[in-house]
Amino acid sequence: MLLNLLEYHWAEDIDQALLLLARTDVKTVVLAGGTHLLGLDDDSIQAVVDLRDLELGHIREDATSVYIGAMVTLQNMVDAPVLKELATGVLARATQASSFSRVIRNSATLGGTLAIGAASQADVLTALAALDAEALLRSGSRTKVDLSAGTVERPGFALAGVTFNGKLERRISCVNLSHEVRPNELIVEVVIPRPAAGAGASFQRIGRTPTDVALLNACALVGIQDGAYKQVRLALGGVSMEPVRMQGVEKQLEGQVAMNEGGTTINTQVLVSALQAGMADFSPPADFRASAGYRKISGVNLAFRALEEATTISRWRNMVSSKERQ
Repeated sequence: MLLNLLEYHWAEDIDQALLLLARTDVKTVVLAGGTHLLGLDDDSIQAVVDLRDLELGHIREDATSVYIGAMVTLQNMVDAPVLKELATGVLARATQASSFSRVIRNSATLGGTLAIGAASQADVLTALAALDAEALLRSGSRTKVDLSAGTVERPGFALAGVTFNGKLERRISCVNLSHEVRPNELIVEVVIPRPAAGAGASFQRIGRTPTDVALLNACALVGIQDGAYKQVRLALGGVSMEPVRMQGVEKQLEGQVAMNEGGTTINTQVLVSALQAGMADFSPPADFRASAGYRKISGVNLAFRALEEATTISRWRNMVSSKERQ
């Protein structure tokens, strides 16, 4: 319960919301879907800014990227045709797994999920990390200054209390968002670059039950060209965990031969070697659900399954594309 809530602002445009969030005398937070905020026990919050009227509910695409507005609900992401096609639908599947309650998915927003980070317990964070997604952030400020009257040679009028409105917009990788976002910044949208046409993707998770939060999850994106790994992306995450990109594994695999001789089976030895070398420093946290050792061992197995499936899908898509060109 927000017992000390004094102000409720229904923002009509982004600039108004930014100016409210930039205040330092009143603790002001964003109200998006409300699934997290309304359950907080934070008596320091004095004002909320409702974003539902802002034009941030879009899902659009162009030749290079897909753009998802911050106020898009998780259920809209699950249902969006463009996301079912993007990277073989891995983001749509991860979003559905983020909450098996449709009621919550109908309310929870992408921006809110990103803003609270690991506390959201959302599988969608890991998928966004593997897809090289970036969050577009915008901030605003209002400054009052007194202008002097010029000089003897160049006389002018003195002006008191002149107000300057400032804006700043920047992009941050979704992997680093929780560490780099500033208190007065608003997540406007998420930008996902389109993978190569023949890329394959896979999302895997482990939970105590099929509908429980993920003790661990893994998302892989693989692009194969001429039988070798051209692009590899691998991210791991889970409950109470920030998503982590396994860049060591990615570097180990890129350029390696993906298939055995004959091109009919995956070179699993390459995958195993890359995972052993690249995940040596993987240090997941422990909690009452699972130990760090369990997550570390399970992480290697889960990453192998994700990479194996993504490699198979990429190989199949390249074969289909080759037959269509013929």
